[in-house]
Amino acid sequence: MADPDFSLPRLVRQLRAFRSSLSGRLLALTLGAVLAGEVFLFAPAMAAYHEAWLRERINLAQVAALAVEGATSAIADSLEDELLTNAEVMRAALQREEERLLILESSRTPSPDRIVTYDYRRASFGERFGWAYETAFAPPGRVLRVLARPRFESGEFIEIVLNEAPLKRAMGAFASRFALISSVILVGAGALVFLTLTFLFVRPMHDLTRAIERFRDRPEDVSIAFPRSSRQDEIGRAQRAAADMAEQVRNALRQKERLAALGAAVARIGHDLRNMLSTAQLVADRLGRSEDPNVRKLAPRLERTIDRAAGLAASTLKYGRADERAPELQSVEIMPVIDEALAEALAGVSEIHVRLDVEPGLKAMADPEHLHRILNNLARNAAQAMLTHSRREKILTVRAARVEGRCEIEVIDLGPGVRANLRERLFEPFVSAAPEAGGTGLGLAIARELTRAMGGELTLTRTGAEGATFQIVLPAA
Repeated sequence: MADPDFSLPRLVRQLRAFRSSLSGRLLALTLGAVLAGEVFLFAPAMAAYHEAWLRERINLAQVAALAVEGATSAIADSLEDELLTNAEVMRAALQREEERLLILESSRTPSPDRIVTYDYRRASFGERFGWAYETAFAPPGRVLRVLARPRFESGEFIEIVLNEAPLKRAMGAFASRFALISSVILVGAGALVFLTLTFLFVRPMHDLTRAIERFRDRPEDVSIAFPRSSRQDEIGRAQRAAADMAEQVRNALRQKERLAALGAAVARIGHDLRNMLSTAQLVADRLGRSEDPNVRKLAPRLERTIDRAAGLAASTLKYGRADERAPELQSVEIMPVIDEALAEALAGVSEIHVRLDVEPGLKAMADPEHLHRILNNLARNAAQAMLTHSRREKILTVRAARVEGRCEIEVIDLGPGVRANLRERLFEPFVSAAPEAGGTGLGLAIARELTRAMGGELTLTRTGAEGATFQIVLPAA
């Protein structure tokens, strides 16, 4: 009966997932290293064994030759055959003083046309390597003639002739033994390396990845713990950074939940407050028509206070809405937008003089409505700052130019500047640079949000007793 939990498609998916995982790639790399090690070890070992086997036969043949030369009388053919059989050769000859001496030779020595010569006197490593693999894959029946320098006495070289079949059998047996032993050693070493790397690197990364994936799906779940370790390498730093990031995200989510609840409450309060202020405005209008001169004198101040309170309530509700339209980026010519925004912001303000320094034909990738709102807000803030300042010169300067693929717009006023205690929090909601002018503290926060939504940035680049400079940076068209 088949296992109900087993299915071929599921097994295929698991294998594919393992192949693309870090463990699968590490296993493939380890297997590749083991196979490469086997090849690089096997080839030189076979060449060395091939040469060692032949040199052993040369030494045996030389010993037999020395015994024959040292004999005081002729040796029997049976003894000569026994010496050749013991050395596994069919011929042994020595070259001394330019004279070739045939010491031993079997009657079974083949003709010269069937003999292959290996000369080890001047052979390079490549030739020796090639001879070994030539022997391994050579057809049966070959005979080798091997030349080498003698080991036990002076002379030019020693020559032997032998059948290749015993060498092929010996190399086959050696190859089997070497492949088995080296495979066991390399596989064991590869397994040790694989397990070590898995324990030290793959498993920590696997745990970190799983924690990140679970946190991605349920960031508010405090039971999802990120692994922390004291290791000082990149993995340890990544673990600690991920744990810190998760804590910061959770804190931000908790804060946003509280702010969302607070925003809902403020929206309800603001709605009721606007109704109350509407009633108060009606009462203030009636008080302004009172016959009592003291009441008529105080009524305008009361109306201005109620207007500011109503404006604050409306701005708060507008800022709290999350349905701000996404920007529709297009190529926008800057000069017409600046003219329209300044005309609207400075309507009815004759004390402010405007200076424009705008690069002709300058265009930016922006939403024209959002850019108008940003410039309108900055111009209105600059005008309010200069109107509340005692300096006679009230000049508003707007500069715009293309700089390295960016469109940079500067709004410069000659007001009192931004107080030092407000500079760090200037773009936060409800932080006003000129509270005495009746600002709500939301204009700059909204302007920065609109700028960033278009892929730009709004910053305060200069402030002091000589005034303030706000800079808008947008992608140039």
